[in-house]
Amino acid sequence: MFAILQHGAADDCDGVTRRSFLQAGALALGGLTLDDVLRARAESPAKNTRQKSVIMVHLSGGPSHLDMFDMKPEAPREYRGEFSPIRTNVPGIEICELMPMQARVADKFTILRGCQLANLHTGNAFYSGYAWQESPRASVPGEAQRPALGSVVSRLRPSRAGIPTYVSVDNPPDWERAYYVGLEHEPFRVGGGSSPEAFENMGRRRQIGVARLETRNELLKRFDTFRRDVHESGTMKGIDAFQSRALEIVASGKVRAAFEIEREPQHIRTRYGEKASPNGTQFGRSLLLARRLVEAGVSVVTQCFSGWDTHRDNFRDLRGLLPPLDRALYALLTDLDERGLLGDVAVLVGGEFGRTPRIGDLTPDGRGHWPEAGFLWMAGGGLKAGQIIGETDARGEKVIGSPIQIQNVLATLYHVLGIDLATTLRDYRGRPQYILDHREPVAGLI
Repeated sequence: MFAILQHGAADDCDGVTRRSFLQAGALALGGLTLDDVLRARAESPAKNTRQKSVIMVHLSGGPSHLDMFDMKPEAPREYRGEFSPIRTNVPGIEICELMPMQARVADKFTILRGCQLANLHTGNAFYSGYAWQESPRASVPGEAQRPALGSVVSRLRPSRAGIPTYVSVDNPPDWERAYYVGLEHEPFRVGGGSSPEAFENMGRRRQIGVARLETRNELLKRFDTFRRDVHESGTMKGIDAFQSRALEIVASGKVRAAFEIEREPQHIRTRYGEKASPNGTQFGRSLLLARRLVEAGVSVVTQCFSGWDTHRDNFRDLRGLLPPLDRALYALLTDLDERGLLGDVAVLVGGEFGRTPRIGDLTPDGRGHWPEAGFLWMAGGGLKAGQIIGETDARGEKVIGSPIQIQNVLATLYHVLGIDLATTLRDYRGRPQYILDHREPVAGLI
């Protein structure tokens, strides 16, 4: 069973952790999971005015730019690799032959080449714009860190009652933290998003009625009394606020049961792809879940897909990873478009960095880390599409012109979401901090 109230294990005192408090709270609620709370918002559709949403897909490990969206067919063989480029439905844009479905909808996305994120194996920069700079157990937790985009949105543009603003699927907790914007703005975390068992375990506990929920809520209150005796602090108040929001969501009947993937018509599930990749990743089911969440009213959905750290067997692994990812991204764009949602939902896909242009890292066909140049993929949200922004040299080693920085990419997403980047938020020491230091959206997308 996957509880919706999961957090990192940052100590409070006497060995008691926020994680244990929140997990105990989830148990007190009877093991309810996020699928129990995502009930039909369609009860009063005429009253619903859609706000824009964001889906962020992190390809953990560092996907190879040279073998996906920045191919160099004229480079020497030890650079260009084993795959060939194919034409897309946009003249002049070519992508890897293992992604023929995306080639049919290239007019719906933009490829960002020459991106620089961070030479670190974390998703912090991808989700917040800032790389990991300190131990999670530093004396002032998060002092050098900034809150994740979803936490900022939760603080500045919260969803209506009963709808979570920010849902994180299968991401390590320390990659997405609220830090000084408040614990109540942490994401609702769902573990095991790429595992078929995860979806099965999210089934609704239908025997849990309102009366039992109220009883368990009373038990939770008693637990809270003990907890306050243990530690009185702002952190505790944040936990109170988080639990209050969780109870509100659990009690709400406004949002569709988004996690019940089997409710989707078979032809839609088939379009996304129901088979896992060789490493077990459920690309199709995960992106179908993301569509269902944003359609239910969630503002920010983040997902992590692992397996992209191809020091060894780069080409073998990509032969297994790229086709199901290709199908899933094609299905997501097509599905959003057919439902009239593509203009309201921005999608960002990418990893930590690119891979070494010269082949032969730990194995003859391996590629190592390459922070000098990578790629990002963006679609929807009213952004301009059917184009390439940015450029690398003939071997994919260096950026030509100015590199695209992740903060400018996130500034673009904040723009889509209607968040004013002139806003400041006070950090742990009471100092005003801008959401981003570099606040200009990517030129050519807006």
